[in-house]
Amino acid sequence: MKQQRAKLFKSVYGVETLEEILEVFRADYKAIKNIEGTKSESLQRAINIFQRYLLAITYFYRVSSIQNNLQLFRKVIKEEGGDLEIFLMNKDTGIFHIGGGKGSSIPSIYKVLSDGKEKKINEREANINNSTFEVISEIKRVKNILDTKSYNPVASNQNEDQVRSYYLAYILGLSTGRRFTELLKTVTIHRLKSGLFFRGILKKDLTGSRQIEANIIYLSETEVKGYLKELRTYLNAKLKATKKKSLAVTTENEINSIFSKVYNNAVKRISSDKVPNFHELRHHYTITGTEMFKRDGESERETRYRILGHELKEDSTRTYATTK
Repeated sequence: MKQQRAKLFKSVYGVETLEEILEVFRADYKAIKNIEGTKSESLQRAINIFQRYLLAITYFYRVSSIQNNLQLFRKVIKEEGGDLEIFLMNKDTGIFHIGGGKGSSIPSIYKVLSDGKEKKINEREANINNSTFEVISEIKRVKNILDTKSYNPVASNQNEDQVRSYYLAYILGLSTGRRFTELLKTVTIHRLKSGLFFRGILKKDLTGSRQIEANIIYLSETEVKGYLKELRTYLNAKLKATKKKSLAVTTENEINSIFSKVYNNAVKRISSDKVPNFHELRHHYTITGTEMFKRDGESERETRYRILGHELKEDSTRTYATTK
């Protein structure tokens, strides 16, 4: 039995023992740990990769060993800064589950999200897919507002520069699909012989050296660079006035902590409640961008990963899976 198990493990994971598989799992988990999206989406992504290791946990093991194996995998996740819902065991039937799926007759580790969170994700995907929200039309509308300075007040106590910064962040999020902290601090645009590229891409590369193609919707390179410069000039002045520090020495986490709430609220107001927060702009960018920038012979998934800067070897995530 051990020989059969080792042979199967070797073919699936490239190693033969559970101890070796745990290290393979650790490397896989670390590769997908720093993903974006809501907490529930991040957890779902971790569970998707965890499914690949169900065989290592259960194959030719007794129920007591399966419980121990589960704890070993959970320990790896916790050591890498993640978490997993408590493992559940039906003592009467001997069927094990992780998270939900209690009524199922087979082992299940997929449904970890609560029914309420699962419903919200499904509703969001349906709303985006069926939305009449048109990205290019919205970019044109906001560009006209910026050009004519005909802003709608976001709050009564905010000055024109502050309100303008909301519109700048909003249009940049729709046009470039870049993350909040990238736009406010890290991302830069470079034109090379092979094309236009973004540098300062977060999540996978905290050094800022990685670059991806700059697939920009509607706006020109000059306009994006101008808007970025104007937005950061405002933020720098704001930080110096209130925090006594410049944008250059403000960390990405501090950027999120200081600015995310007010800019999320602004996005909701500017879009007339059609976009609930800043990160949702990236979803809308992905839907339109997948249609606009798809290459011949390229699948929608490949296009989506390319324009977002994800790697194809990563598990597909529901975060950006919806395309029209």
